[in-house]
Amino acid sequence: MGTSYIYKRDASRLFIALRDNGKRYKIYIPKESEPVIDGEEYDIDFVEQEDFHYAFDWKGKRFHCELVSRDQNKAVVKVNGVEYKFSLESLFSYIRHGMIGKDDKSIDENNITSPMPGKIVDIFLAEGDLVNEGEPILSLEAMKMQNEITATCNGVIRKIHVVQGQSVMKDDLMVEVTSIDV
Repeated sequence: MGTSYIYKRDASRLFIALRDNGKRYKIYIPKESEPVIDGEEYDIDFVEQEDFHYAFDWKGKRFHCELVSRDQNKAVVKVNGVEYKFSLESLFSYIRHGMIGKDDKSIDENNITSPMPGKIVDIFLAEGDLVNEGEPILSLEAMKMQNEITATCNGVIRKIHVVQGQSVMKDDLMVEVTSIDV
């Protein structure tokens, strides 16, 4: 099983980079701290020298980096004279490609069903939102008590099948969640 990540709501800053040799890197570039690559925070300082030429300092060494070519999500980067080919995918693009070919059973594992008959009081997230394991998705009232229904995994809300005020029966499908523990 891979490393577990806490995904922020600004998913546009999370990328999956796939090398031509098949190696996969999860890169999260938060606005307020250092880049995180495969779960490890790195102290990397990038400096743009001229168009598509950069220098960065890492572990006390200076590296010169050039974006050689870019065609849609494919990129060729030269670091200190050595070329590396990457396919860069946003989180949502990676999930979309990853969903192709998955069997229905693995998709259904993360879906949220009603644990009891009740009424939907509130829905906290929308389709397309990122959700962390244990984070509340909706509130279900049953026997005059409100129950928070939480996510069972880190993921993306794929589809919401209920609306506020709707009555549900036990085991009714309420929310489809796509796991992002890739």
